[in-house]
Amino acid sequence: MTSSRSLRIAISLALGLAAAPVFADDAALKAEVDALRAALAEQKAQMETQARLLEAQQQKLDELTQKLGQNKVATPDAPKVALNNSRPVITAADGRSSFAVRGVAQLDSARYGESAEGPLATDFRRGSIGGGRENNAARDFSDGMFFRRARMGFEGTFNRDFNYRLLLELGGSGTEGPARINDAWIGYTGLAPFTFQLGAFSPPSNMDDGTSPEDQVFIERASSSELSRALGGADGRLGLGVRASGNRYMSSLTFTSRTVNDAEAFENQFAAVGRFGGLVATSDDYNVHFGASASYVFSPADQGSSAAGARHSIRFRDRPEIRVDSVRLIDTGAIEAAHASVYGVEFGANWKNLYFQGENFWFDVDRRDSALDDPSFGGYYLQGSWLLTGERRRYNAATGSFQNPRPKANFDRQGGWGAFELAARFSHTDLNFNEGDAGLAPITGAVRGGEQDVLALGVNWYLNPNIKVLFNYLMIDVDRLNPAGPGNATPFGAGVATPPIGAEIGQDLDVYALRTQFSF
Repeated sequence: MTSSRSLRIAISLALGLAAAPVFADDAALKAEVDALRAALAEQKAQMETQARLLEAQQQKLDELTQKLGQNKVATPDAPKVALNNSRPVITAADGRSSFAVRGVAQLDSARYGESAEGPLATDFRRGSIGGGRENNAARDFSDGMFFRRARMGFEGTFNRDFNYRLLLELGGSGTEGPARINDAWIGYTGLAPFTFQLGAFSPPSNMDDGTSPEDQVFIERASSSELSRALGGADGRLGLGVRASGNRYMSSLTFTSRTVNDAEAFENQFAAVGRFGGLVATSDDYNVHFGASASYVFSPADQGSSAAGARHSIRFRDRPEIRVDSVRLIDTGAIEAAHASVYGVEFGANWKNLYFQGENFWFDVDRRDSALDDPSFGGYYLQGSWLLTGERRRYNAATGSFQNPRPKANFDRQGGWGAFELAARFSHTDLNFNEGDAGLAPITGAVRGGEQDVLALGVNWYLNPNIKVLFNYLMIDVDRLNPAGPGNATPFGAGVATPPIGAEIGQDLDVYALRTQFSF
């Protein structure tokens, strides 16, 4: 309002000056000039006052904005939810905690091609020492289907430095039974490169054992590697371990006790399981791995003074590399032992789409009776594969093993067919010690566990990273003499259940097996 009034006065004065005659009185002219100067001075003062007011208001606004920022309550970012290879994973916004769901299902089926069953008195084929079902099953295997594995659980990280896993096993057959703990452990990773692990888990026992069940080339592991892992490791083994790994190596040492599914004992087994391995050469086209493994049983499980038979026993036995029927064709029986051990060497390599792997194992048992010789056994396997569609098996330095290939084109309606693999394996397992000659009784302290050779041929189809189908054809040859002898006259039961002294109780058979697997 005041500015407008001053402007009007200035305009009026200007018009008045313009209209005034040149002869106007000097005093009147001076009065008009003074009035104009006063109006301009007033306007300038008002503008300065407004500028100071604006500056004060801006300062007040800055103070209020700062105060608002200090008092604002930070809203945490939402956790991240993702599918990692179809596995649901929830990760905290700060990345320090995570939760993931895991699952795997393996549906196995098999058809056994054994010779026709004869009477128990004349058909001497036998399974595990102890008789029972395996006397008949070794002469007439059960064709069929079963869930070899059906595992479900979760894993993740606490506060960045702690990880965990809880995995339940709902599959299996025979003595393995359903509904048991496969993994239940917690680990600490805060002292890199070391990881400390406590609970129930599968301690790294050898290279075949280091390959997860989802990544196996064949339906089952080779018998020699299975016997090695079973001595002090295997699924659900209670223990305390430490691992260290880098870009090209892995190492582990675990002190173990019983497995969660073992029957209660007077005193549990105590053992140490160790493994070391890594890449000795690598490039874009190839990887070459060497390593070694060992397990040592300091004290076998003590069954107590009331136990029938061996009180501190070690026993080696296994199925013929397929488990649809649970019969075991090689078996040392219970050996009274003070200690037991297994040592192994391992080799693995891939070159483009070709893959090779092999291991050799030496088993030793220290008897409690020093008057008898200490038995020793052995075994090995060699396996390889060729990926017809050009993919490669991937090397995992943390486990020192090779993983499934990733199909270049998943199987789908647009014309993708997935990846195809041809595989072959030969395995040899010898559980004999001073077995002697056929037709004769064994000498005292001998072990007639049997000798098993298995040639396996496989065709694998990887439809996508989560689904695969494996077909195996197994040619099995078991040579085994009746272990009946001094102190063990009827190992398979009374009467005709136990064949004649020194009789051949092994056999040859073929097996056609199929596995359908999905995992995430």
